Amino acid sequence: MTTEDRKFNRQRRKFLDMVSKAGISSALWRASPFVGGAMVNRFAEAAGETPKRFLTFNHPAGAPQGSWMPSSISSMNQSSAPYSEVAAYCNFHLVNVIGGGHGSSHAAMNIGSGDSFDVQLSRILSANTPYSALNLGVRVPKSKGDVMGRRNGDPIIPESNATTAYDTYFGGPPPGGAAEALFKQQASALDANKAALDELKKKLGSEEKARLDEHFAALDRIRKRLDDASKFVPPMGCADPAIASLNAMDEGGGVQTEIKIMAEIAITAMRCGLSNVATIQLDDSQSEWRYAGPTFSEGHHQTCHGRGRDDLITITKYVHTGVAHIVKTLIDTPDPAGGNMIDNTVFLQTTDQDGISHTTGGCPNLMATNMAGFPKGRVGGGGSNRDLMMDIAEGLGVKGQIASSTTDIEKNANIA
Repeated sequence: MTTEDRKFNRQRRKFLDMVSKAGISSALWRASPFVGGAMVNRFAEAAGETPKRFLTFNHPAGAPQGSWMPSSISSMNQSSAPYSEVAAYCNFHLVNVIGGGHGSSHAAMNIGSGDSFDVQLSRILSANTPYSALNLGVRVPKSKGDVMGRRNGDPIIPESNATTAYDTYFGGPPPGGAAEALFKQQASALDANKAALDELKKKLGSEEKARLDEHFAALDRIRKRLDDASKFVPPMGCADPAIASLNAMDEGGGVQTEIKIMAEIAITAMRCGLSNVATIQLDDSQSEWRYAGPTFSEGHHQTCHGRGRDDLITITKYVHTGVAHIVKTLIDTPDPAGGNMIDNTVFLQTTDQDGISHTTGGCPNLMATNMAGFPKGRVGGGGSNRDLMMDIAEGLGVKGQIASSTTDIEKNANIA
């Protein structure tokens, strides 16, 4: 067992001990994920720590070569133009995606293990949260296509229905519903026990009364814990978060809006302590989603092969306007731990190849954060995508816990 493993186990035991001492029952934990999220935030606060979070967005087919890398942080390129407002928080990279290419979306998060980078991070960063990770999608087929997330070598198909995702993470009864009924039931039982003991006390001698007083004190402590727990209030916006219209459209057919909606769901859930890791995947590696511009009729993949460079840049800018919104939302959203979400979150945009030739060198990646120890406002990063992921792991302080290698894991058998 490594030093990191021993530290992790100690932290886990301390967290569970704190939950027990707070009087939070397993029934309440199951009834309301917000209680679990609140306890995670409380534990981090008591330990003098702030949550470390990771959010990633993946889309196939990158950007046309020569259109991505800005000339400076104040001068964006054609495909990176949507980031001009948030560029001060961003690091722009052109990386070699190891094992990438058409049909290889998994390569974007493949760190050389059967478990993708996000899955490995979730075991560490989300060890105590109600959900290990939030896996969301935009236009991702339900069939086992190739996507970025892998667990034990198998693809993790994300949830692409925004209403289902919202109901999954925010539909459980917060305190005030089933949880409040549970508190009342437990409090009623305590009151009944105290009344019975009080009646019995009238019939006992002084020594026995002293023993009963100890029981009364114990019941009072339990009641206080119940009262404290029943007063739990989720952070503002957590009990019934306001998310943009789930049926909204835009000039490109709705994909950009769906990216923004899924981002708001992910960031709100992370802010509320439901998880510290979230992924958003656009389509699978075949990239058949269609940009609904006035002269476009084919899917994105065919656009890469059959239309001109300017048309593909138009689509790339359309997607990255949605991605830039993710960064802007992190910048603008207050974090219960202090500051804003960008201060405690690393965002990574990835892809599997460039936009036209499907080569794996010079693929656009973007990292955005305001966390201490990370660079920001830089252009010109290179290396491989695994180098970038390991740099992120090092910045998060978990590099020694990430299993990696230089070999590629296999594609799905049913992916061409």
